[in-house]
Formats: sequence, C-alpha cells, structure tokens
Amino acid sequence: MTTLLRRTPAEPTHLQSDTPKHLGWVMLTAMGIGATIGAGIFAMPGMIAMKAGPAGILSFIITGAVILFVGICYERFSRVVPHGVSAYSYVYHSIGEIFAWIVAFGLFLEYSFGASAVSIAWSEYLKKAVGYSLPAFWSGPTHVNGHFEFGINIVALAAVTLVTLICIFGGVSKSAKLNFALVCLKMTLLVVFLIAGIKHINPANWTPFMPKGFTGVLQGAALAVFPYVGFDALYTFARESKSLRDTRWATYFCVSVVAFLYVAVMAVATALAPAFFDGDPTKPNSLFVGTEAAAPLAMLLGAVGEDWTARLISIGAVLGIFNVLLVLSMGGPRIFRNMAEDGLLPPAFAKTKHGNPVFGLAVNGVVVGAMAGFLPFGDIAEMMVLGTLVAFIFVCLGALRLKIVNPIVAVFGAVGCAVLAAHLGPLVLKVYSITLPVGLVIYFLYGKKHSKLAKAG
Repeated sequence: MTTLLRRTPAEPTHLQSDTPKHLGWVMLTAMGIGATIGAGIFAMPGMIAMKAGPAGILSFIITGAVILFVGICYERFSRVVPHGVSAYSYVYHSIGEIFAWIVAFGLFLEYSFGASAVSIAWSEYLKKAVGYSLPAFWSGPTHVNGHFEFGINIVALAAVTLVTLICIFGGVSKSAKLNFALVCLKMTLLVVFLIAGIKHINPANWTPFMPKGFTGVLQGAALAVFPYVGFDALYTFARESKSLRDTRWATYFCVSVVAFLYVAVMAVATALAPAFFDGDPTKPNSLFVGTEAAAPLAMLLGAVGEDWTARLISIGAVLGIFNVLLVLSMGGPRIFRNMAEDGLLPPAFAKTKHGNPVFGLAVNGVVVGAMAGFLPFGDIAEMMVLGTLVAFIFVCLGALRLKIVNPIVAVFGAVGCAVLAAHLGPLVLKVYSITLPVGLVIYFLYGKKHSKLAKAG
C-alpha cells in the first residue's frame, strides 16, 4: 500500500528542458475560455434544458459556484507544484500515485469524450452554415424510436483529423495565437446572439421555471460541468505560463467571464422557445432534443425568424467551436507527457516537437476520431463529466491535506462535485465502472514497475 501512495516532490528533477515559457495571462485566459465558450454555450443549452427547463439558468450558477471553489484549489496548487500539469500532478504530489493515475486516466477520457462531442456539434453547425446534406449513414449514428441505428459521422471524423495534424505540425505558440483569434470571434458571436435574441424574449416560456423540480436543476448542473472542462485544460498549460501571477489572473478571469456568459445565453435561449410544450416534461420541444440539438443557438434563432442571424451564428460557430476542439485535443496528450516523464507511461509519450507531445497527439486523434465517428452526441456529452468531477474532488482533497487553502473552500468544492456526480445518468456510471478497471490494469502492468519514484526508492 505504501508504494501505491508514494508522492512526488514539489520540484521534480526529471523535467523536460524544452518546455517553452511563452503564455501570459491573456493567452492563458484565452486558452481556458477557448475550451469552455463553445463546448457549453454553442452545444449544451438544449441538453441542459431537457434536464432542468428554464431553471438551467440556476444549473449554470450552481456549477459556476462549485467550480470557483475548485479553481481556488487549482490556483494554490500551481504555486506549490509550479511545474505540474493539471489535476494529475497536483494529486500525485498531495495524495499518492494510484490516485494520480485514476485522475489522469479519467482526464484523458474526459478530454477524448469532450473533443468527440464538440466535433459532432461542429459538424451540425457546419451543416446549417453551408446548407449541405449527406445520406443518413454518413451523418452518424442515431437513436430512432428507442433503437440504435449505426452510421459514421464522416464530417466530425475529418475535423478531428485536421485538428490533430494542426497540433502536431503547428507548434504550441501558433496554436495559442490561432486560439486567441477564435476566442475573440466567439465573444462577438455571443453578443450578436444576445442582441438578436432579446428582441424575441417571451417570459411565458420561463413558466414553469422548474418543470422537473430541484432534482432536474441538479441534473442540469451536473451536465453543465461539460463546458467547464476548459478550466482544467487551462492548467495543462501551466508549465508554459510565464509566471504564477499570469496563471492566477487567468484562473479568475476565465471562471468569471465564462459563468456570466453561460447564464446570459441560457436565459435568452430558454425564453425564445419552451423547453417542454404545455409545461409537460413528457412533451419536449424538438429544438432541444436529438443530434441537431448540438447546434441549439442557430436553431432557436431560426425558429423566431432570425434566419440571417442564425446563419451568421452558424458560420461563426464553425470557426469558434473548432478552437474548442483544438484546445481539448492539446490537453490530454500533455497529461500523458507528464505521466511518461514520471515513468507511468512509455517514454514515447514524453517526446515533443515544437513543444507538442507528438505521439500522444496521434493516439489522442485516433481515440477521439473513433468516438466522434461512431457514437451519438448525447451519449458522448454525458460520458466526459464524471472524469472531470472525480479529478476536481481529488484536487480539493489534496488541497485540504496539504492545508494550502481554507478547509471550508476545499470541503465545499469536494462535496459540491460529489453531489453533481451523484446526479449523472446511470449509463455514465456503467461506462466509468468499465474504463476505470482498464486503466488500473495498465497501471499495474506497466506504471507501477516503471515509476521513477519506484526506481528512486
């Protein structure tokens, strides 16, 4: 048991020397916002409205409050473990190796599921922006009358391939600059959506406000964790931050801006059309369900006659969501890079080119492409949330153990994440109960024996 709980020092001696320090607080904030504004606002309001109705506004507020406390723990860890990357390094230093592995494997699945879901959303916005149509088989798998129908989402698969190539050959600095430009575009698009949507707000659509009660609000809040994955993605770039001050400012700017925009867009979206007809949860509005709900903002504007604006949003979202996919695809391989540096994965995952872990990016591209091409949007979107919450819980517990935050902050963050995890769907828990043992098998077959801490011991 002692070997499973061995912990890394705050200043590891086996760091890669080629990690560039080139990301200031503006670029770091943009990286965080780049992964969150898009995955949440452009793709998730429909699914959250199906859980909570108009009270999805409260869902985003609750999740934002929990994430703020988690964010404080992350920011304090960035001071204690300045060369760490995301929850993996923080848990490895504070709790132990086996828990760090669980967190890292969950985060990789989280980024993979997230990137897959975002690529599907991107394909839907592209369809509305360009107006193309494909045979049903090439548009991806679907659920029809409760039955699964096989298909291949060839557009989402192509998007994943393109992003993977950009990450491998473009380098970190170029990718960050592209991300910043796309973040500016998305912020402009959201302002356009709010201005166009406010003219058509119908307060009657907010009644009943909680069609599924407070339980529905918590279910929506659990799903609202999906957008906030970009917050963790910000910390996968912590080693490339110019200073701790830049990381700290980026944390609070990212959480504040994202929370405000989520609430504003959700309020307008649920006011444009009723989530449920006659307030009956058994009568969902087609604008909020199905694969096309991956592009809810364009659909809602089109439904109230804002066709030109809907097309503009779709065209912009094609570019805007693309950078969410870019950031998520860059995050997972960086966790694998640190794991390889710690000896928990083969050395190939630690090798970099232009600051990017090439082998990890290639593996990530294959996994993400397979899920994006062969799984439905709704199933993927919920899958990634549990891995995120598990990581957040362990980060809070680690911060509590090291006493680097006020105990109330750590306990509130951990308990809040646990409550949200308890309101996820049963399918999510079933998938996690299968993937977690697979990850542990890899650890015991390779990681436990090759760990640098084991060799040092």
